[in-house]
Amino acid sequence: MSVISRVEAALPPSRSKVDRAGVVAMIVGTLITAWSGVLVRLADVGPFAAGAWRVGLAVPALAAWAKLAQGEQRDPANPGRSARLLIFAGLAFALNIGLFHMSLTDTKIANAAFIGAVGPIATVIGGALFFRERSSSRMWLAFVLALFGAWTMAGMVAPTQIGFGDSLALCSSITYSGYLLLIKQLRVRLDAVAATLWTAAVSAVVLAAAAWLHGEKMIPSSAFGWMMVALLGLGVHALGQGLTSVAMGRAPVGIIALVILAQPPFSALAAWSVLGERMTGLQTIGGAIILAAVVLSRAAAAPPPRPTPRR
Repeated sequence: MSVISRVEAALPPSRSKVDRAGVVAMIVGTLITAWSGVLVRLADVGPFAAGAWRVGLAVPALAAWAKLAQGEQRDPANPGRSARLLIFAGLAFALNIGLFHMSLTDTKIANAAFIGAVGPIATVIGGALFFRERSSSRMWLAFVLALFGAWTMAGMVAPTQIGFGDSLALCSSITYSGYLLLIKQLRVRLDAVAATLWTAAVSAVVLAAAAWLHGEKMIPSSAFGWMMVALLGLGVHALGQGLTSVAMGRAPVGIIALVILAQPPFSALAAWSVLGERMTGLQTIGGAIILAAVVLSRAAAAPPPRPTPRR
């Protein structure tokens, strides 16, 4: 799922005009990013190394896009603050990617994808806790419901017995919420492409260092391995992220919300079709609960209808 799409999805909707190109971009971008878990599994490098390739290979493509877009810094008077936010956002995104990729070594792709949907809801809760942004009781209910869905997907066991992979997937979604909050602050100062580019660059360095410290295999050993990391970087992160970022300015919020709901099932379908991973009945119930929580969070974030003026 795209960074920008999740940021905007956590905010109240402000655009309803239908743009076919935007809708197509949103759907195609989400279909592409849904394959990230499968590609990580098929890559013949370690999970942190796969993350480093994922964001590292995307940097040149994002740099070219930024040059074409020619976006300007919106806060030139305080570049130091922007730099600090970029570094922290890059660290947070590296944690998100690293934990997500590590979770795939010990849980199903469907679990990691559905549990990852907790992130946007946690973003709104984090805004209420740390930035004093108003959050309704329905949003808190959505967060609790999403956590219950994640627990259900993990097998409804005691908290101390939850699997390592499911725990990492939940931690990944929480760190992603922190990343989204930082991106929200950055968007006041930088355009979307520049923010995505520089956070990806920081994340690539951090993930490469983590892979080296973890003793992982860093370089693919076959043409197929190189193809997998290339698809992760140029396909999932650059193209998938780019399409969904473009779509955010053109697609209606209703379509965006629908596609967000469809992304985890897309990932589960990809894992089943390629790797033969099947969801159990309990996992299906847990995934449905998480999606219901996302729907509830969208309703809670929607602004109240404007009163009809009297004539």
